[in-house]
Amino acid sequence: MNRKLVVAGLFAAFAVSAGTADAQRRTSRRLPAETVPAPSISPYAGYMMFGDIVDGPLGTSLTSSSGSVFGVQGNLPLGSTLSVVGNVAYSQPDLRFGLPVIGGINFGKSEIWMYDAGFQFSAPTTGRSISPFVQVGAGGMSYNVTVAGVSTKATNMALNAGLGADVPIAQNIGLRLFAKDYIGKFDVKEAAGIDYDAKTTHNLALSAGLKLQF
Repeated sequence: MNRKLVVAGLFAAFAVSAGTADAQRRTSRRLPAETVPAPSISPYAGYMMFGDIVDGPLGTSLTSSSGSVFGVQGNLPLGSTLSVVGNVAYSQPDLRFGLPVIGGINFGKSEIWMYDAGFQFSAPTTGRSISPFVQVGAGGMSYNVTVAGVSTKATNMALNAGLGADVPIAQNIGLRLFAKDYIGKFDVKEAAGIDYDAKTTHNLALSAGLKLQF
């Protein structure tokens, strides 16, 4: 084989490989590696609306009245859009006997602890922009009910789902807006010793708080 042709072929191959490597370097600079957000903790406060515990005859009902809710949520990112979350919340609503036309009568107090864990799926974002997210999980709702000085306790499992958004304020600090639905059945038998299957209720919490990354 002609030596000049061999040398020319080697130079051509080297030029092609060098051009390919340079193109790959330029592409890698344009496509930065995936960044994982920092863990965060989010204290919050808001308003919670409880569903009916029991539906009685003639339009009557037993429920917890709407009231304030306070809580804190931890967030551990697994990737740029997926996180594991854990949540604890507390509310102290009145116990309310609902009546048609006149509305209802408060006749006791209840303390409710809500605790759960689940996953958060965030929309991909770039820079300091609003980040919407959805959460799904499972946990429990623990009731301490007091009527006429007599207290009873009950705990039931609750599924939950929520929608929210994180709004950046400053470096590592943001505003978290969140709506979350706790779905479960109050355990009447544990609370009152009555074998009654309560209805599945939706308990909606609307809250705002801070997202603190570290």
